[in-house]
Amino acid sequence: MGRAAEFFTPVLENNCHVTAVVSLSADRAGSDRFKASWDAKVRAAAAVLGQCATLLAVRTPEAFYLPIAQWGLALLRDCLVVTLGRVAGCTPVLHLHGAQLPSRLSASRGLRAVLADAHWIVLSEAVAEQLRASGCRTRSVTVIRNPAPPASTFPQTRPTGPSLTLRVGWLGTVCRAKGFDVLCGAVERLKSQGADVEFRVAGMRLDVPASAMACVDEDFGVLDPADVPAFWAEVDVFVLPARWAEGLPFVLLEGLQAGCAVAATPSPGCAELFGQGCVEPVEATVDSVAGFLKACGDDLAEIRGRQQKAWEELRPRYEPGRVEEAFVRFWRNAAVRLR
Repeated sequence: MGRAAEFFTPVLENNCHVTAVVSLSADRAGSDRFKASWDAKVRAAAAVLGQCATLLAVRTPEAFYLPIAQWGLALLRDCLVVTLGRVAGCTPVLHLHGAQLPSRLSASRGLRAVLADAHWIVLSEAVAEQLRASGCRTRSVTVIRNPAPPASTFPQTRPTGPSLTLRVGWLGTVCRAKGFDVLCGAVERLKSQGADVEFRVAGMRLDVPASAMACVDEDFGVLDPADVPAFWAEVDVFVLPARWAEGLPFVLLEGLQAGCAVAATPSPGCAELFGQGCVEPVEATVDSVAGFLKACGDDLAEIRGRQQKAWEELRPRYEPGRVEEAFVRFWRNAAVRLR
């Protein structure tokens, strides 16, 4: 769950009687820093199942909170955890930090049966609608957004005069699934047409070869959290042309808080941002992304101003304090329902 866990886990521990916390992460030793080896994943899944079985039998909690995975071995592990909980008479509370699981539920009767009768927390009304339409029985479905970082974290003013250089940024895992190669192709096209573009990248490289990074002007690698605001201060435009349906990426919220022009491929998880005009929709193609970058080069102030006006209206819904209040309220209501 990453950054979401950093926010929601302390809130849960401070407001509920938490009997235990089980880590779902696999050991990455002997593998690259981003992705654990298959053997490590299997060992971690087995360890999680063993710990959960013991805790459910010994401590008999009323409910368990699980940030549920969406595919692969992790989803299989989570389905087995839910099954163990049912055997122990423990109610599952599933926090979905993505937008792909509802379609998998629609396609799989077995998956619907395993995950039926849980309380669900989802990112948006659009995901909630898809979950309800999937045919999976639910006890409740609650929308709780991801929190935006505090605006005070980022520079409060940006240059307003004309600039000859368009500063494009990428922050996050450098991989094809998120469309990094598409953004590279778009930047290369603009540069070949004579546009003055600077491309700054920060993040761990996963499946993109070094040869594909020729268009990158500065590669900062993995940034310390303290260095992230300085990175955004040197970026005008952020694009996330993901090939899959993202949830509600923190990086989109960061880009908006930093005052960048932001574009991404649409997803139910962040449908609200697209619907209100905070984020420009693009396709995961070089043509589409290059078109957006060219529009930014022609009139960055207009695009950024329009998006920031829309974001100002939505920003209160994403304030950390408000998100925390919604999460706490869910658990207080859940305590009543579980009795």
